[in-house]
This record gives sequence, C-alpha cells and structure tokens, in this order.
Amino acid sequence: MILRTKEILYQLYWQLVKISWNFVPFKESTVQQFHYSIGITTYVDRYEHLFKPFFLQLVKLFPDTQLIITSNGHFDTVRQKQYMEDMRIFLQPYPNVKLVAYAEPQSLSKLWNQLVLNSYSSRVLICNEDLEISPRFRHELEHSALLNSSIALINKSWSHFLISKETIKAIGWFDERFPTIGNEDEDYESRLAIAGQEMQFFHFRGIRPIVTIPETYSYGENVDIINQKYLKSNKEFFDTKWEISAQAKEGFCYVRILDAYVKLRTGMDTPDFYELN
Repeated sequence: MILRTKEILYQLYWQLVKISWNFVPFKESTVQQFHYSIGITTYVDRYEHLFKPFFLQLVKLFPDTQLIITSNGHFDTVRQKQYMEDMRIFLQPYPNVKLVAYAEPQSLSKLWNQLVLNSYSSRVLICNEDLEISPRFRHELEHSALLNSSIALINKSWSHFLISKETIKAIGWFDERFPTIGNEDEDYESRLAIAGQEMQFFHFRGIRPIVTIPETYSYGENVDIINQKYLKSNKEFFDTKWEISAQAKEGFCYVRILDAYVKLRTGMDTPDFYELN
C-alpha cells in the first residue's frame, strides 16, 4: 500500500512538472558560458515523440549553453534524408546548437565520442533523448558537485552522465569497435576500474527516464535483440574483448555495473580513435 501511494505521488509530481513548463518562457539562444556542454544522441524513430519535447525543455533552461546533438543514420535512406532536412530546419533558430548528423548508421560509442570532440567545454553532460526534466533541473545541476567531477552518473544510469576530456585522455575513447548499441557502458566502467579511476554518483529529482522499448533500430530490419532493447552484435564484441568471472580471480578486476570481475583479453586494448587537444 505504501509503495503504491509513493508511485501515485511520483506520477502526480511529474504531471505537475509537465504543466509547469507552460509557464517557463523561451529566451534568446546564445553561447555565453563554457563550464560545461550538453550532448544528446537521437535518431529518426525518436525524433517527434522523444527528441523534440526533451530538446525544447533544454533550450528553455540552457539558452546560453552549447547543446550538441549527434543524430544517427538509418538503413532507410529515403526516410533518413527527409528526417535530416526536417531536423536542420527545426534547429536553425538556435545558435547555441551544434548538429553532427550521419546518413549511415553509426555505433553509439561513436556518437558519444563526437559529443566530446565537438564540445567547447572540458566537461559534457551526455543524455539520451528519452528523458524528461523539471524546470528546476538547471538549478539542481549547477548547485551540485557533479560539474566538478571527472566522470559521474546521475541516478546511477548511463542515460545521463557527465564525462570530462581529462577522463578521455586518461582512459581513452568509447570503443567504436562496438558496432551498434549496448555494453558500451560496461566496457567503459571496466576500463575505469582497471585504471583505478573512481566513478561518482549523484541523485537528482529533476530528471527521469521515459521508459521505451524500441520497435525499430537504425541498423536494419532484422537485428538480433538481447535484454529487450540492446543488440546482440555489441554483446558478442564485449565477450570477445573481456573475460568475465563471477568470483575474484588473479588478474581480474571487480566492476560495479557487472557485479563481476573482468580481465582484458590479449590484444584487445582500445584504439586511440582521435586526437584530443
């Protein structure tokens, strides 16, 4: 009964949040602060019902902040071409927005790397587009210690995380040998753990995921799905790259996200994909 009441109150709170956005005005967009950038990944199937609402919330709260969007390609080239044209027109009024768009499908690792590469700032808050924020999200963000972190998760989720260029220099890029989507976070946490770099965690009330299960993917009509929404191709590469053990073993390192121990297989070091000044 108590859990049910909490869930009702939680849903009521977010209904009130949606209403409150009607009273938040748009301000002129211009990049004035460089302490951090915000990056968003998206693709055609999420453009109308997820990306647009989330983006419009962001531009209201962050008119002076660089927003970087990496838009993935799609196997349906005709549909993708129209989508790219529509997105460029939609984003044109916002000078603080940088769009990196692909016609052909790319890995999520590459999309994340491009957000870092195109950031004016030393830190990037990277977000999925299937999120919702409250009008107090910026206040919550800037009055936390998250923006002083090297790498940190919000609400223990890689749907919204901060990474610094210093971390990229120390740990390396997200591994673009993962061909599609899934397991990139497990790979990066494994590398962080081996390097002895601590991940930080912050709890924010003003952001939540909109739970969605993709019906289609950028990569093709017949893709093998695991764990409801990730692709088997990435899991196969992860298993090629790492040895995993449920118990502690010599040469293995414990990884939080896996709740297991890993060891990098010989010859599977992550390539240095880009130079970072």
